[in-house]
Amino acid sequence: MSSLIDRYALPVLQDSPRPRADAGRPRAWRSLEELHHSPEWERTASREFPPGAAEPPQGLERRRFLQLAGTVAALAGLAACKRPAEKVMPYTVQPLDVTPGVPNAYATAWAPEGYAAGLVVTSWEGRPTKVEGNPDHPASLGATHPHAQALLVDLYDPSRTRGVTHRGAPSSFNAYQDAQVEHARRLEAVGGEGLWLLLEPSASPTRRALVERIRQRFPKARVETYHALSRDNVYEGARLAFGRPVETLVRHDEARVVLSLDSDFLVQGPASLREAREFARSRTPERGSMGRLYVAESHFSVTGMNADHRLRMKPSEVERFALAVLGELASRLPGLERFREGLAPWPERAREVRAVAEDLARAGPLAVVVVGPRQPPRVHALAHLLNARLGSAGRIVTYQEPGVEPGPSGLEVSHALTEAALAGRVDTVVVTAFDPVSTAPVGVTLGAALAAAPNAVAWAYRQDATAKRCAWVLPAAHVLESWGDARAVDGTASIIQPLIQPLFQGLTELDVLAPFAGMAERTAYQLVRGHWERERGGPGVAFDEAWDQALAVGTVPDTARPALGVTVDAGAVETSVRAFAGAPSEGLELNLVPGYKVQDGRFFANPWLQEMPDPLTMLAWGNAALVSPATAERLKLSPRGTVRLTLRGRQLEAPVFVLPGHADDAVTLELGWGREGPEREVLGVDAFLLRHVDAPWFSGGLQVEPGEGEGGCVTVQQHWSMEGREVALQDTLDTFEKKKPEYLAHLKGEVAALYDPFKYAEPYQWAMAVDLNRCIGCGACVVACQAENNVPVVGREQVARGREMHWLRVDRYFEGSPDAPRALPQPMMCQHCETAPCEYVCPVNATVHSDEGLNQMVYNRCVGTRYCSNNCPYKVRRFNYLEYRPKVTEVEKLGLNPDVTVRSRGIMEKCTYCVQRIERARIEARKAHKPIDTQALQSACAQVCPTEAIVFGSLHERESEVARRHRDARHYAVLHELGTRPRTAYLARITNPNPELEHG
Repeated sequence: MSSLIDRYALPVLQDSPRPRADAGRPRAWRSLEELHHSPEWERTASREFPPGAAEPPQGLERRRFLQLAGTVAALAGLAACKRPAEKVMPYTVQPLDVTPGVPNAYATAWAPEGYAAGLVVTSWEGRPTKVEGNPDHPASLGATHPHAQALLVDLYDPSRTRGVTHRGAPSSFNAYQDAQVEHARRLEAVGGEGLWLLLEPSASPTRRALVERIRQRFPKARVETYHALSRDNVYEGARLAFGRPVETLVRHDEARVVLSLDSDFLVQGPASLREAREFARSRTPERGSMGRLYVAESHFSVTGMNADHRLRMKPSEVERFALAVLGELASRLPGLERFREGLAPWPERAREVRAVAEDLARAGPLAVVVVGPRQPPRVHALAHLLNARLGSAGRIVTYQEPGVEPGPSGLEVSHALTEAALAGRVDTVVVTAFDPVSTAPVGVTLGAALAAAPNAVAWAYRQDATAKRCAWVLPAAHVLESWGDARAVDGTASIIQPLIQPLFQGLTELDVLAPFAGMAERTAYQLVRGHWERERGGPGVAFDEAWDQALAVGTVPDTARPALGVTVDAGAVETSVRAFAGAPSEGLELNLVPGYKVQDGRFFANPWLQEMPDPLTMLAWGNAALVSPATAERLKLSPRGTVRLTLRGRQLEAPVFVLPGHADDAVTLELGWGREGPEREVLGVDAFLLRHVDAPWFSGGLQVEPGEGEGGCVTVQQHWSMEGREVALQDTLDTFEKKKPEYLAHLKGEVAALYDPFKYAEPYQWAMAVDLNRCIGCGACVVACQAENNVPVVGREQVARGREMHWLRVDRYFEGSPDAPRALPQPMMCQHCETAPCEYVCPVNATVHSDEGLNQMVYNRCVGTRYCSNNCPYKVRRFNYLEYRPKVTEVEKLGLNPDVTVRSRGIMEKCTYCVQRIERARIEARKAHKPIDTQALQSACAQVCPTEAIVFGSLHERESEVARRHRDARHYAVLHELGTRPRTAYLARITNPNPELEHG
């Protein structure tokens, strides 16, 4: 024994000491209970797993779950998997581009906010199984949001509208066309009086041309767009500043100071993917090149989570803050002299206002002010004025012609339609906008109005409240079943091509509108192709080649529009600013925000999105009334209770969620919830019940009192604990520069071990790196991993028990006081440790290590002891407690990735670094007699990431991005002191605070 001790000088300890943490770094925490060490948290933290996660399954709960899971796996209702009608070829003669067992990738697009985002969809013998961003598209750059990843669940959803119905009876599309052609003839005789089209906002050139034909044919018709989350304030603010509506594009990679006024630009807006990528590039921690972000907001947003300074305030106070900054800049910038007097100061915010204004002025043309769509037009106009005077307009801020109809599309439109229909002035109304009945504001009885119209038509994806009130119901085709087109916000056009024939006889919006344009005989494909034939010089060989190229690449060349040259009307802006009362807001305010996962409710039925934890609250399967800790304490609201909200005589009871960093004296509710779930149970609360036409986003006069009973929120924020260890790290730029030579030295390097490390000699050594400076916490990686690896949905009850199955989770940490903390997201997945604790304890050798550095799971060996999960310090292994899928039939398998095994009950599973992608790349490389192209090989999480926070590759390639990050001064290993030697490296987040605000 003495010789062994001489060789390995290791202390023998009863309990391993924790590493010395950086004394200057604040302690991170995930919940208020953890911060205050509440008894409940102490009990939870003392357990290996969350309460309920390890208990044996109950039969009743299993049956209930199987009902919940039905939406995900219910492909059994599909008749068959078919190729698009225009591309159908009999398989007796195999298509040249289809090889069984080899996937094909097709470029297409979708338009989530009216504007196009490019997609590349993987298809196996004609069935789509995975969605990615198109790297050649200017709006997506190869990335997507979580919603695009979850499109496949909606595609195969059995609750979709099936077939055409007329007054509840089965009908046909031919019958619809004949009826509408006849109606159109009668309406044409009166100039279209009594015809209403309520359309979804769209930047489709073909639809615009079709609508123009309808307007010419029916000059008295009302053609309106409607969206519950409208961007009317954006366009009205531009009209106020420039005299015309415009879209504003910001080059965040060149910006050095950004002031965000209630703008969640990293995840919302038609250019959010591109802006997130550019913002991440501005976060390189180098003096002089690193940007600084100020965010003024009420609720904690994803953009606020990434701010260097987050200024929390009630939603109505954002406008007051903007005017205070204008007043401060008036004495610093030429062209603002007219604002030096008459603007009410804000003494309580004087220091913050001064610091922000000075920073903007110093940055000059590299400073920009951005405003969210919830703020009134005056704030948008003010931002345009400031950007013009700073010099950033025309340099890092450009303006584009709107691709969508810039007219009113908000609540006023639904109000006008309701009045006209109830007065008997509407004969025919065609609704293609998403469920305006459910999203209508208080006092607008749109459902009754549609029922009163003689010829009401609903184009609906599901039998929603609008469809139930209309005479004709047409099944909406999924975007992956549709022909169409759309422009990106910069004008670049894309052709939307289908990957599968409509599964439930779905129709496109073009099909629905064609009879009114006198083109009922033409299909959507003919309409789109015909439009671009006219745009490109007519039919012929040249056009045929150009068409095929546009389909292959995903964009139509030379369609981007030049930037507009616009000039701010300072006088008009001043008139509007002087009209602002500026009185301090009194009392409590209701703050309504778009549902991060469900938006206005259109993604409510998507279980992948339902189960994805919210980036800030970590809530799943529901929403809650968000309040600050101080407000909750003052109003005596229990964190586990409910709250009764009363506004203008309308009441709503909601669960309480105390969110650190939320503004005081405000209550935030997400829109889009309160609908029926898979078991017809209501998930969340319907915030539309408190929404008014004159106050669509926030309103004063809110009355709040404690409710009765338990809130029942399902949140994963306390499912795992860091036990006070350094897991997610962030520092300021000053601290990083001072400590750079030895930065985080105690969390990197070799750790004394009993055995010599294994020498990896294979040509590929797979590894991952996560840059926390780039990660914005959007959650796209979570859903991408789920889609790629056939990860099942477990349902609300199982998530509450701590049994979520996500292979990759995004933890959210706070630092600082609960009133104004900093937030930090951290993706956490299997670390693929070279000395993995899970491998030592498996009694059947089900978890093993490969010679390329992968920690592998052999499902066929696993007997479900869960020793590996118990011994995993990162808590990233997932156990199938129940049979989370019903019996999978041959048809149900269509929605699954055939490259990945579908696991059954009693099996442990976890992140594999997408080993199926590695092996498919290896096969292709062997066929070509070449090495694996490790630069092109990406894991699902790395491929989807909008900010390139996650990278994957081989460490043996010294110049690869993953190897470079493993050598970066900011890199560290999570739980380095355990000696697990993880193959996943993290790069600490570095913030760039203003010294004037940081040090008081």
